[in-house]
Amino acid sequence: MGLQSSDFGLRPQDNFKVIRDFSINEQHLDILNRLFTPLIGPNAMGLYYYLDQFVIQDSEIVTTHYVIMSELKINLNEFRKQMDLLEAIGLVKSYVRHDSNDSSFVYKLIQPPSAYQFFSDPMLSIFLFSEVDKERYYQLKAYFEQNNRFNVENYQEITRKYTDVFKVPNKKLNDDVTSIKREKAYEGLNLAKVDFDFETLYDLLQSHFISTEIINADAKALITQLATLYGLTPEAMKSVILKSITSAQQLSFEDMRKYARTYYLMEHEQHLPSLQLKQHSAPKFDNNNKNSAEEDRLEQLNRVSPIEMLTSWKGSDISLDEKKLVEELVEREQLSFGVINILLQFVMLKEDMRLPKNYTLKIASHWKRKGLKTAQEAEPFAKKMNEEEQQQKSQRTYKQPRANLVSKEMTPKWLLERDDSINQSQKESNNQTMIDDTEHEKERAAFLEHLKERWGDDD
Repeated sequence: MGLQSSDFGLRPQDNFKVIRDFSINEQHLDILNRLFTPLIGPNAMGLYYYLDQFVIQDSEIVTTHYVIMSELKINLNEFRKQMDLLEAIGLVKSYVRHDSNDSSFVYKLIQPPSAYQFFSDPMLSIFLFSEVDKERYYQLKAYFEQNNRFNVENYQEITRKYTDVFKVPNKKLNDDVTSIKREKAYEGLNLAKVDFDFETLYDLLQSHFISTEIINADAKALITQLATLYGLTPEAMKSVILKSITSAQQLSFEDMRKYARTYYLMEHEQHLPSLQLKQHSAPKFDNNNKNSAEEDRLEQLNRVSPIEMLTSWKGSDISLDEKKLVEELVEREQLSFGVINILLQFVMLKEDMRLPKNYTLKIASHWKRKGLKTAQEAEPFAKKMNEEEQQQKSQRTYKQPRANLVSKEMTPKWLLERDDSINQSQKESNNQTMIDDTEHEKERAAFLEHLKERWGDDD
């Protein structure tokens, strides 16, 4: 995939407007359906048609990206993926304005090229040829040629001129028309970032006594297209140009396209290039760039929607209750995406991947009072909270009565023998004490009896 939603700070609550400088007609639909759909697919074309409905919308109505996500049943990553295709193929231009609290986007629909422009474009025509088979390609081309098949060369034109019908006005009206919008034609694929070494090409041509003046603006644009399409070096482009110079010392664009195509086919076993998406592999991190990778992760959490984050974490669509919880965190607590994402991850890790509403909102209120604004601030705060809770839990466990602690260790044999000896001694001692007490009672009774007898004699 190309540009991500995070590259623009795109969020569901950000608003958007759609504009265009032309009226879509039947010919445009024919070109979009027959020629562009094979190149970028029905989903991207469907998004183009879908966005068109917002062109005539009342300017006072504010529409957010929640509408697109809800009605098309897609997330922002999928939306950006299809927009990437539309932008890259030249059918949409995107603009953004960032404010302190939100971002506003403008999507401009671009008028499709005419059939002549499409089939004259070396890149579009070759990519279409690669996507459909040869027979289908010529069927499509023939369809757009049918309106021009009738030959009028044997007829005399008798069309009336303006002056044959109308009088020439005597007065001249000076009026400013700069405020009237002009339709902008299809500008082709944007190759502004393609870096072709024209200086080397000029040097190579001069070595063959070819003036660089033949490389005008149109020729330069065509050279850039052909070099991008076929991967031609300045040396290879020199050969193409030398074969394409006419007797009048001008460049034949048709010959340039033909010889460039022939050169590529010879180098690639008669296989033409096809339209291919860039493959964005996951970045590989080592110890040297671990800090930058961590910063990139936190920056992404600052921009990605919590709904997208939850969907990615769970590996499936989130529930309606979870969506409502996220909306409540955004609207009521007014926390940033970065803080909400860290908060949700913190709660899910503590609550076995669940999001208890009351507990989540309680933590959200706490974090809001702490003034957390970014993921960079929220993550260390969450770690600190977790450490404090673990310490408190350990302290509660330590303060419990020792009677509640049961040892599972085996009692040593020597301790058992010692205890048995002590118990036996205590038992013998107790028995001896009982014997001594009995003897004492007998002596006491005999002594009392002796006293009675003595007192009796005295009487």
